[in-house]
Amino acid sequence: MRKFGLTAAIAFSLAAGFLFGAASIHRPIPNAPLELPPARNPWNPKDAMGLMASVGIRTLAGHLQTIPFVVLETDRTFAVTVSATRAHYVLVPKKDIRDISQVSAEDELYLTDIFMVARQLVEKEGLRDYRIYTNGAGRQSVGYLHFHLVGDRESH
Repeated sequence: MRKFGLTAAIAFSLAAGFLFGAASIHRPIPNAPLELPPARNPWNPKDAMGLMASVGIRTLAGHLQTIPFVVLETDRTFAVTVSATRAHYVLVPKKDIRDISQVSAEDELYLTDIFMVARQLVEKEGLRDYRIYTNGAGRQSVGYLHFHLVGDRESH
């Protein structure tokens, strides 16, 4: 029952964020108390997924490890496993950054934290021959900056 409540809260947060975000995204509010994400095209599926991810991350910050497949969460980053058969993690900053072209000097702590989380996963999983990469805006399936950590586990 608790899992259903969490799932319902996530779905509601994402839907509300999409509706309110899509309505206001092209009308920035001067001196708004809340930092708004950069303008996006709300009807582009990649941007809509990025917007929903942003709202979900902000809403569930600190509770993301209760969601299946979230394996690690810090104040600035969370990591999701996407494969049960090989080591493939997606590392996501808890700040709305669309892609690498939107990174600014203020994002330094978030990017540093992503690499520290990657290090923890590499050590914990005993990864070898691994790589970390991100896709540019034209290659992203979700319009939200994230990094992939992919590698082979050491054989024992």
